[in-house]
Amino acid sequence: MLVKIDQLSAGGAPSRIRQIQSHGKWALDLANFNCTVHADGGLDSDSVVVLAVERACGSTICRIPLEDGMVVTIPAGTMITATIQPGLSYAASVIPTALWAEIQALAVGMFAAQVADHPKAVRLSINQARILRNQVEATANNLVAAAGDSIQLEQPPDAFLEYLGALGGARAIADGRALAIDHSPRRYLRQAWTAEDFIRVHIREDLPIVRLCREVGVSRRQLEYAFRATFAASPLEFIRTLRLNEARRQLTTARANGLNVTKVAMDVGITHLGRFATSYRQLFGESPKETFLRAGISWPRLKSADATDCQPAPIE
Repeated sequence: MLVKIDQLSAGGAPSRIRQIQSHGKWALDLANFNCTVHADGGLDSDSVVVLAVERACGSTICRIPLEDGMVVTIPAGTMITATIQPGLSYAASVIPTALWAEIQALAVGMFAAQVADHPKAVRLSINQARILRNQVEATANNLVAAAGDSIQLEQPPDAFLEYLGALGGARAIADGRALAIDHSPRRYLRQAWTAEDFIRVHIREDLPIVRLCREVGVSRRQLEYAFRATFAASPLEFIRTLRLNEARRQLTTARANGLNVTKVAMDVGITHLGRFATSYRQLFGESPKETFLRAGISWPRLKSADATDCQPAPIE
């Protein structure tokens, strides 16, 4: 996307744009403006911009007056004109059209959803907007921590997909397109168990909720309710806990198999070792290293068939 920018006023403070991107594949921009700007440009023919506005401050984009908590979807090929006022703050996601079409379809539970051919805006509730803002900040921090300021990935990372899924779901609810939840206990169980089987088989892989919804054939909201009703946990919480349990099982034999704690964590799809250690201790009451070392205890041979004084001895 090429944009011509004319600055119309001096800024009382620096404007900031934090950009994380993969060289034309996808991008996430977090912007705070402190000056008046007029911008013109054209959007790529295969990309969509999803703009989540935190503070509008009288700004406009594509002839749409922005409001706090508004989500604006700008389809591929759109000519963009924007007037930015001091104080405007937003998170802009630039993603392939096909990916956004899939996310919208999963949000409403219908796989025939189409991306609109003109800019469209919906306003979220105050609570939804706050949750999404916190999520996108955390997503940006995780992406930078994982790969530096320039992320070179063909496909959007797991954390970014999670944010997009939540954004698509909130937008569908605000637009009145989200399907009603089917509260049948039998259907809840079937959906949750189908998802669980898939998670266990693919536990070592990235498992964004978008992927689970696709496999089970339900909307994001339906899957959330199914997991809450069946496992008393969200899908993400369930996946994290399964990974911790699988890590514990592997740690009990790791030394015998020539593995270390880091290798075990990576083998079960855990990439953030600091959070892994904290979550592991909270769940099991000991650190992964303590489990690993305790599993290294061996039992000496019995002196005789009726020996009773055998005690475990640590391996030196």
